[in-house]
Amino acid sequence: MLRFRDHLRADEADRDLYARTKRELAARNWTYMQQYADAKSEVVAEILHRAR
Repeated sequence: MLRFRDHLRADEADRDLYARTKRELAARNWTYMQQYADAKSEVVAEILHRAR
Protein backbone atom coordinates (compact mmCIF):
# COMPACT_ATOMS: atom_id res chain seq x y z
CA MET A 1 0.00 0.00 0.00
CA LEU A 2 2.99 2.29 0.37
CA ARG A 3 3.61 2.01 -3.36
CA PHE A 4 -0.04 2.95 -3.95
CA ARG A 5 0.23 5.93 -1.62
CA ASP A 6 3.49 7.14 -3.13
CA HIS A 7 2.12 6.79 -6.65
CA LEU A 8 -0.96 8.86 -5.79
CA ARG A 9 1.26 11.55 -4.31
CA ALA A 10 3.28 11.71 -7.53
CA ASP A 11 0.58 11.21 -10.19
CA GLU A 12 -2.11 13.87 -10.34
CA ALA A 13 -4.29 12.04 -12.88
CA ASP A 14 -4.47 8.84 -10.82
CA ARG A 15 -4.95 10.86 -7.63
CA ASP A 16 -7.93 12.58 -9.25
CA LEU A 17 -9.30 9.27 -10.56
CA TYR A 18 -9.10 7.72 -7.11
CA ALA A 19 -10.69 10.73 -5.41
CA ARG A 20 -13.49 10.93 -7.98
CA THR A 21 -14.19 7.21 -7.65
CA LYS A 22 -14.31 7.41 -3.87
CA ARG A 23 -16.68 10.40 -3.97
CA GLU A 24 -19.02 8.66 -6.44
CA LEU A 25 -19.07 5.47 -4.40
CA ALA A 26 -19.49 7.31 -1.10
CA ALA A 27 -22.65 8.93 -2.47
CA ARG A 28 -24.32 5.52 -2.80
CA ASN A 29 -26.16 3.69 -0.05
CA TRP A 30 -24.34 0.50 0.93
CA THR A 31 -25.76 -2.22 3.14
CA TYR A 32 -22.26 -3.22 4.20
CA MET A 33 -19.04 -1.20 4.18
CA GLN A 34 -17.33 -4.12 2.44
CA GLN A 35 -19.51 -3.48 -0.63
CA TYR A 36 -17.97 -0.02 -0.90
CA ALA A 37 -14.45 -1.45 -0.57
CA ASP A 38 -15.20 -4.12 -3.18
CA ALA A 39 -16.63 -1.52 -5.57
CA LYS A 40 -13.40 0.47 -5.61
CA SER A 41 -11.16 -2.60 -5.98
CA GLU A 42 -11.04 -2.39 -9.78
CA VAL A 43 -9.80 1.20 -9.74
CA VAL A 44 -7.25 0.41 -7.03
CA ALA A 45 -5.94 -2.54 -9.07
CA GLU A 46 -5.76 -0.37 -12.20
CA ILE A 47 -3.76 2.29 -10.35
CA LEU A 48 -1.47 -0.29 -8.71
CA HIS A 49 -0.69 -1.73 -12.12
CA ARG A 50 0.54 1.69 -13.29
CA ALA A 51 2.44 2.26 -10.02
CA ARG A 52 5.02 -0.44 -10.77
